[in-house]
Amino acid sequence: MRGGGQQQHSRGGGQRGGYSQGRGGHPGGADSRDNKEKRKRDAIFDLKKYSDKSIRVKFIGGREVTGVLKGFDQLLNIVLDEAVETMHDPENPDSSEVQQRSVGLVVLRGPSIILVSPTDGSEEIENPFVQADSAELDFASLSEATYRLADQATPLGCKVAAALGVIEEAVERYGAEHVALSFNGGKDCTALMHLVRAALHRHETRHGIASRPLVSLYVLYKRSFYEIDEFVKQSVRRYRLDLVEKSGPMKSGLESFKADHSQIKAIFVGTRKDDPYSSQLSSFSPTDSDWPQFMRVNPVLDWTFEDIWRYIHEDGVPYCCLYDQGYTSLGAVDTTTKNPALLKDGKYQPAWSLAEGCLERSGRSSTSSSSPASGLPVPEKEPGLERE
Repeated sequence: MRGGGQQQHSRGGGQRGGYSQGRGGHPGGADSRDNKEKRKRDAIFDLKKYSDKSIRVKFIGGREVTGVLKGFDQLLNIVLDEAVETMHDPENPDSSEVQQRSVGLVVLRGPSIILVSPTDGSEEIENPFVQADSAELDFASLSEATYRLADQATPLGCKVAAALGVIEEAVERYGAEHVALSFNGGKDCTALMHLVRAALHRHETRHGIASRPLVSLYVLYKRSFYEIDEFVKQSVRRYRLDLVEKSGPMKSGLESFKADHSQIKAIFVGTRKDDPYSSQLSSFSPTDSDWPQFMRVNPVLDWTFEDIWRYIHEDGVPYCCLYDQGYTSLGAVDTTTKNPALLKDGKYQPAWSLAEGCLERSGRSSTSSSSPASGLPVPEKEPGLERE
């Protein structure tokens, strides 16, 4: 899976997950099955007896938040007041040392919640939408929560709405079967993956078509982090990706991908304007003339480092655990270190604690490859697609 040659490995393709006639509004008895499932979930998830009482919420990846329950819905979106976030030491999960911060009144989004319990531990309520850490997410609840966020008249809500609009335009312009995602486990393309799945579910539901695996391209580093590789594997299952892995460099990887997937016309990319050499890009930017020809679709182009993390937390997006350990930008193992700006009292703070987004790449060496965590690299030396 590493090194030279154009090896290709495809994960998660085909008719996995049992999607068939009847899913996404397609004929075949979907309504009765969906109603039964809804009644089952409604019965499982009932927090009324814990209203105005202290509860603990556990997330995929190990985060916990405790606070006073003020509201909830059947998609497992929870409102807590007097909330406190707890982070265990990711490098020593058995340690009794924890980091805590007060976050006040918060809305916790359902897709990444795995467990809810009163703080006395008398009961544990599992999320009926997420059966396991890497189980396929419920795209209906994911989509509903994301579009609900987009409807909010807040700066983040407006950016989510704009990003969804770009994705919807791309799907309408090229067709769902002709678009792909550039994905390698970084925060920007992870946030984008969640947005793309939300938009695709709405598109499939409105048009009465069955859900399909999302073709995703991962151009491999020579030496990638084990944690990134594991997170990518989990994401294949969670988001039903048809992951195609190509050996670098980027240009030859894209050439091989295009040869094998000639139906793909456009690729969703997690590039932001504050990435190197990206300030002149637009939402739809074709690759350079001497590169394999794709339309680069950049839904989060106007987002900032802070926007990405705010969205990840607001919409409950699972992310790679390395970001809990002080990394803010991920590349190859030998060119990526923890961000020194996050070192406080001898411990590294999580990525979203970075006060100045302009220091995001402080943990990347000057010899770092332009291959980004958003998937297709920014044209630092290879003017093709982009970074993270």
